[in-house]
Amino acid sequence: MPKPILLFLLVFYAGLQQLAAQQAAGPQAGHSRSWRGSPETSSILERYIRTGLDSNLALHQRNFDLERARIDLKRAQSLFYPQAGFSSQYTLADGGRTQSIPVGDLLNNVYSTLNQLTNSNKFSQVANQSIQFLPNDYHDTKMEITLPILNTELQHNKEISNETISARQADRDIYRRDLVRDIRQAYYQYLQSGKAVDIYRTALDLVKENRRVSEKFVENHMATREIALRAQAQVSEVEASYIEAGNLRRNAAAYFNFLLNRPLDSEVITDSTLMALSPFAGSVDRDASSTGGSAATGTSTGAIPGKPAVLSSGAGTATPADLLAHREEFNRLKSFQRITASNLKWDRAYLVPKLNAFYDIGFQGYGFHFNGSQFYQLAGVQLVWPLFKANDNKYKIRQARIDMAALDEQYQQLTQQVSLEQETTMNNYNSAMESLRSLTDAVSSAREAYRLAERRFNEGQALQIELIDARTQMTNSELRYSQGRLSLLNKAADLERITASYKF
Repeated sequence: MPKPILLFLLVFYAGLQQLAAQQAAGPQAGHSRSWRGSPETSSILERYIRTGLDSNLALHQRNFDLERARIDLKRAQSLFYPQAGFSSQYTLADGGRTQSIPVGDLLNNVYSTLNQLTNSNKFSQVANQSIQFLPNDYHDTKMEITLPILNTELQHNKEISNETISARQADRDIYRRDLVRDIRQAYYQYLQSGKAVDIYRTALDLVKENRRVSEKFVENHMATREIALRAQAQVSEVEASYIEAGNLRRNAAAYFNFLLNRPLDSEVITDSTLMALSPFAGSVDRDASSTGGSAATGTSTGAIPGKPAVLSSGAGTATPADLLAHREEFNRLKSFQRITASNLKWDRAYLVPKLNAFYDIGFQGYGFHFNGSQFYQLAGVQLVWPLFKANDNKYKIRQARIDMAALDEQYQQLTQQVSLEQETTMNNYNSAMESLRSLTDAVSSAREAYRLAERRFNEGQALQIELIDARTQMTNSELRYSQGRLSLLNKAADLERITASYKF
């Protein structure tokens, strides 16, 4: 076979292999703005998150609010059923308004004439009467049953109660997501503060060893006393930083335990792998879309903390609108919109009358007796029809329309705000990842520089100031690296919160 043809076949075969590898790896996530996964975590942290979701007191308060809303709905539903009540009233009265009835003036002359005609006294004289309006020794004991037949207010109250449950549930879920982010970041802060303690402890061992070597040089008249004093000053300085770092670690542990509703001095189990120094194996690609933003690629990151588990793109990729749909803030605002729409509907139905039925059964009369003469039954219907309120209902309708328009604008504003948060948080995440790569190289270089400077100093070939400078650079680079890891972990937790990707 000719060599040009063989070379062409080899190149063509290599191209096919590369294309197959790309298809197997899936489309690059650098062209996507979506988040698919969660920040780097551990089984220890996940258990802490579950503990916080179960025991956090502020979250319990929101659960109480949700339970109250559910009970309000049950109360609203109970108003559609017949209502029965028992009442008993007994009155004693003296004085008050009276009405005179001239019974004697009307009948006595007639009775006198009849007595004369009959030559008898069968018809006695009667006195004029005075009736007291306030009943004395009078009781009314009854059982009353009412039933709403037509009442739009009850239906409106039920709709409001139902939507209130959705709003309360959204409030609770919003706080739950905030709590997950806060627990993550508090745990990361505790790990970083612990890492700072370890760094200063190592630095303290190094400066103490430097002090010992410096004192030996002075004893052997190989150096002046100032190097021992300078070494002691370094020990004191590192000791002060070590004490401060320990205090920051205790404060971080107290805040973490506070979120979990535990005693503030409870022990916190650490997962050192989240803050360990590892070679950087990840990469960051800039998004070439018209937005000009950036997104992390889906390439492997080794032990890089905070890296998304999967960043998907291509077919099936969630759009920003799809991601926003997972935010509970939108569900809460939609509930408010439905409540306002229900208010508008109710205001428009102000001409619909209310019709209720009632049935009373009981006893009433003078003297507290329960017999056939005092027994009664009363049934009927009641119609209430508001016809005119000086345009009050029309004004309510106009107010409800204004509220609807305001909520529509709030929805648009929330959409823009969440989109902005998503964009800036993703950019911050990518920036933190790029910074961590530089900090990784800085730590490796600083450690090697200190190793060389220490060996030269012990051999008497380097000045003490060079060793101090190398040790300071190494300590500072390790601290900056731990801060960089903390920043990346926090940005990943923010991304999880922004995209509402945590599964409860």
